[in-house]
Amino acid sequence: MIQRKEDINVLALEEEFYSKPFNFSYSGLNKLLFSPKLFYSHYVLQQKEEKLDSYLIEGKVIHCLLLDSDNFERQFVVSPVSLPSDNPKLVVDRVFRYAQENNSLDQELRSFDIIILDVLKEINLHQSLKTDEQRIEKMITDQTVSYFDFLKQKGKKDVIDTEIYNQCLDSVQILRQNPEVVKVLDLYRNSGGTVYSEYPIQIDLPSYPFGLKGIVDNIVVNENDKIIVINDLKTTGKTIADFAETVEYYNYWLQAAVYKKLVSTKFAIDSSWKVEFNFIVIDKYKQTYVFPVSDETMNKWYLTGLSNALLKAKYHYDKREFSLPYDMAVSKVVL
Repeated sequence: MIQRKEDINVLALEEEFYSKPFNFSYSGLNKLLFSPKLFYSHYVLQQKEEKLDSYLIEGKVIHCLLLDSDNFERQFVVSPVSLPSDNPKLVVDRVFRYAQENNSLDQELRSFDIIILDVLKEINLHQSLKTDEQRIEKMITDQTVSYFDFLKQKGKKDVIDTEIYNQCLDSVQILRQNPEVVKVLDLYRNSGGTVYSEYPIQIDLPSYPFGLKGIVDNIVVNENDKIIVINDLKTTGKTIADFAETVEYYNYWLQAAVYKKLVSTKFAIDSSWKVEFNFIVIDKYKQTYVFPVSDETMNKWYLTGLSNALLKAKYHYDKREFSLPYDMAVSKVVL
């Protein structure tokens, strides 16, 4: 039987994936549980999504400005031009990457008409227009041309425009004016503890063929009182009144459990310590609220939820089974 070139490439990428140690982040673990096929495409076949919606960029900027402001200029650059909306921006980003890979950054955006048309077809944008010329004209605007030219100068930093930057500054100011937010984050170092912000942690998991990793927003460690506080900052397009539903919808409970596992292992926390967890939320109306997680709820997330998630992940990883979610892969789901 003759193997197709595509099959050989897939097998090679799979072997490459399994040849190296792998650590699940919350997002990777969540993706695997939601759709093993998406996980396989992203992590094994390295077909990573390029689209980063504006609200996700805003969340990253707010995190950085509030918790790690010294590194803002290393991560972001404020564009002097207004950025295109999400889809045109995605097209220009793709064209820019193609130009980089082919050493053709000296050309103008209009020169890449074939690439533009390919991307438009792939994302099903402007396909209702009758001609390719109309599609190209729809994409070649003062805004997209300026953005393409700007990308040549920005390096590897994420680009934000002045409007987003000012909105994020406003959100950070509101968060800093909330006394409870200031207290739990220990922004002014009044607790006597040690504060870690945007703190990367990676751990091994005994009995599992993979580990865990994550960047924890904020950790406050008080050695004298044996209390460790883990804070996760969330921006939401809904309202704070809907956040409990959001926790379930996006499986933020799993993120909380992963962070507790990372922090407890990293700092060698035993039963004599008290671990507290807070979600700090700012919504689309700039309302802010600190949601503490009770010990009872965290125990359910941590002892039951995370354990089940890791066992399911182990099944997919060991069996190399990425066609269906765990429950459907191991038994028949009856409605």
